[in-house]
Order: sequence, then C-alpha cells, then structure tokens
Amino acid sequence: MNVSAVSVGGDEINLVWEAPTAATGAIFRVYWDMGSGYNMYTLRTSVRDTGFSESGLNPSTSYRYQITTFDGVTESSPVGVVATTASWLRLPLARLAQAASALVVPSGTAVAVPTPPSPVAATPQPSEVILGLMGTNDYVDDLGALHIVGEVHNDMIHNVDQIRVHITFYDAAGGVLEAITGSALVDLMVPGQRTPFVIVWENPGDWKRYSLRAAARATTERPGEGIVVLHSYARLDEAGFYHVVGSMRNDGLTTADYTRAVVSLYDSFGKISNAGFAFTEPSRIPPGTIASFDCSFEYYPYQAEHAVQIVQ
Repeated sequence: MNVSAVSVGGDEINLVWEAPTAATGAIFRVYWDMGSGYNMYTLRTSVRDTGFSESGLNPSTSYRYQITTFDGVTESSPVGVVATTASWLRLPLARLAQAASALVVPSGTAVAVPTPPSPVAATPQPSEVILGLMGTNDYVDDLGALHIVGEVHNDMIHNVDQIRVHITFYDAAGGVLEAITGSALVDLMVPGQRTPFVIVWENPGDWKRYSLRAAARATTERPGEGIVVLHSYARLDEAGFYHVVGSMRNDGLTTADYTRAVVSLYDSFGKISNAGFAFTEPSRIPPGTIASFDCSFEYYPYQAEHAVQIVQ
C-alpha cells in the first residue's frame, strides 16, 4: 500500500493511499503521533475510503501517520508517511486574503487581512479536563450493532471522575451521521490510570470515519481501597464464549458492596480488542473474605492477555 501526504497551508494535511487488492471492503485505520516527534502512535480515526484530511494543525510542524487495513479480524502492518505543515509566514497572500473574505461584516466596512494567530491548544472549560486516547477497536456483532472499544488515560496530576467519551460518525461527504456519548467502565481514575470504554451504535448508518473525544471532571475524591485481586485466568466454555474468571479479597476495614471487576482484553500487539465488567459473587464482601467474578465475551479476536481493575 502506497501512502502520500500533502501539506495544505499551515494547518491542514491531506492523506491519500491505494487500497490493496485483497482489502476490498476493509476498514482503514489512521494512526498519528500528534506532532510530538516521538515514536508513539495513537489511533486517530477509522475510514472506509482511501483518504483522510486533517485540519486545525500547528504550522511548521512535522506529523507522522501510519495507515493499516482491518477486515474485522486481522490488521495489516502499518505503512508510514510524514508531512510538515508550512509556516504561517510563508503562506501565499492569496490564501490569507481568502480567509479574510470569509468574514461576515456590515456593508461598507473595511476588512484587513488578519495576522494568523499563534497556535494555541484548545482550552477545556474550568470544570472539564481532556483525557488522552490510547487507541480503539471496532466490530459489528451478530445483530448488526457497531461496537467502539477503546481506552482513555488520565495524564493529569489529579484524580478525575464523570468520564465521558464522545464519538462522532461522518459520512463520505464529511457530514455528521450520528453523535454518541458513553461512560467509561471505571468511574474514577487516579493520575496515570487508564480505563476501557465500550460504546454501541445499535443501527449504524453508512459511516466512513469517526472521531473521538474523552473528557472528565477534576475531583478530590479517592477511589475505594482494600480490595485486591488474588488471581485471574481465561477459559473458553462449550458454547464458545470467552471467560475471564478470578477472585478478590477484601483487605480493608469495611464491607464492600456491589464491587465490579472491569476486564480489558488485548491482542498480541498490546492493543485493546474488547472490554466488559462483572459483579462479584457474593455482592457483599466483608473484611477478610473472598469473592469471585466471571466476565464473559462473545467477541475476542486473537486475544493474548487481559487486565483486571476493581471498581468499588
């Protein structure tokens, strides 16, 4: 697969690639380094056509992208490309004049060509913080519903709660088809912690790509303590369901009620493939006692390992 990237001015990059013959009907996943310059990539979007446009970028910045094909089961090796946005000072005057002409002003008012502003990161509302996205996976279940599975990371210096993930789906022309908001499976995160999310679109339209945004609220609340995972293991049952089974013990001083085990499944590349949760049995765990959990999955492609988090 050949990938090319063209910088359009100081804030936009257009990616174009040739679909492999064997990739008919596949989804293309676009990863990027967010202009960081480090060899760390996160999933930017998934599209069905052979191109993607990125706008709102910083000028004079190199952005690295990787494109893969995904057929719902396997993902190809990535193909990389680098594009550098131009400096605002080097943009042709025609482009700046075009930006000025788009302003709506009263008749007879003189319009000066604006000086392009210095790039400034989007500032969240005081009560809101933006969380980092660590990648996503999508699949369609037997009933035709589209599942978007991913992880968000708390890269703040404080705890966060009320974690929400906003997904916007677009058609081939760039129009919005659907906007869905869902909650993360972990209610409260400490700095450095990550949580999975699963958002379902019951009757998906003919989408071509989607974008994600994760936000939360800074809080002084602390997660519950005292519950520790003793062990966990995976098994397949006779019906073909994948189970992550384990036990936990209450080492705290108070009884824990309705504790959940949040389970994340990862493929051999370390990327999340599915996630879910299960309540403990029994639901009440007095100090010093042990409870078990059993979290089952219908979708588990090339599952290699799992992680368990406790939510009290």
